[in-house]
Amino acid sequence: MDGRRRAKGPVWLSALLGLLLPLEALGGEWSAIAEQKVLYTDDVFQLSSARRLALAEDPSQPTIVPVEKPSDVVWEPSVELRRTSKSRLGNTQVSFKAHGFIFTDHSIFNHGNYRLQLKQDLAPGTSLLLRYRYIPNLFLGTNFERRSGTASQQEERVTSHIWRVQLERRLSETWAVTLTTRFGLRLYNDVFAERDTKFYTVGPHVEYALLPTLTLSLGYQYERGLADGRGETQFNDENLHYAFRRKDFTTDLIGDTHLGRQDTTHQGTAELRYALSDPMTVSLGVQRTQRSSNVLSKEFNDTNTSLGVQYRF
Repeated sequence: MDGRRRAKGPVWLSALLGLLLPLEALGGEWSAIAEQKVLYTDDVFQLSSARRLALAEDPSQPTIVPVEKPSDVVWEPSVELRRTSKSRLGNTQVSFKAHGFIFTDHSIFNHGNYRLQLKQDLAPGTSLLLRYRYIPNLFLGTNFERRSGTASQQEERVTSHIWRVQLERRLSETWAVTLTTRFGLRLYNDVFAERDTKFYTVGPHVEYALLPTLTLSLGYQYERGLADGRGETQFNDENLHYAFRRKDFTTDLIGDTHLGRQDTTHQGTAELRYALSDPMTVSLGVQRTQRSSNVLSKEFNDTNTSLGVQYRF
């Protein structure tokens, strides 16, 4: 990437920090959550996209489907710093989370995911969440570039900036509704710069607490970016997660590789957590993703299994 693009992430991060630092004067307390997971994936190319298919993450992250599907052991360290304080409106929580993906045998896929977030109570049962997510220089794979006319194979990389605004209202002890909108930029490295994308997303989300330890959720997400729209339905609780996504590419450009393409993705996730003590929790997870397409070369299956330890300070 050129220097101008690399600078965008830190500039936006500094701007947001400048807005949030005055909250220090209101007092409050610090806390931290550190977690380490190790997982095995049977397709390193799909891991990043599969891990972010959840509604609260980045479900439309681009991906490449190569012929080879190498496996690997991946380390996932993360740390989240939180500061909770009181304001005239109610509780205020500012947090910063850094999440890394370190591949044992395929280090070219190593990357970080950074999140800066403010959650503010507006009234009893009503809260506003502002979030900025930064994923720099993510390696997608090698692809054929078209800008030079030589169709040579080059590394394809993307940097994502995603802003999210979420308004949540608790209707009762068992029901909650959320309205979410987000705006994002995807900036590719120079040889694929024609793919730079601006996108926006909007959609509602409903949660129902069936039991104290079981929550059912249903969400719909409409996104407009390279394609005219994509809809997503998500089901999620603390331990089980199922996601369905259908993409219809509406491009009418002759020669576009997405012309007439339709993808369908199913993903199931199960995670078991056990509290060893008040601050320490261990987890065991399995995630399976399957994508079918009317373009056979775009189909893939991906299975990830993980073991993790979380500690709260």
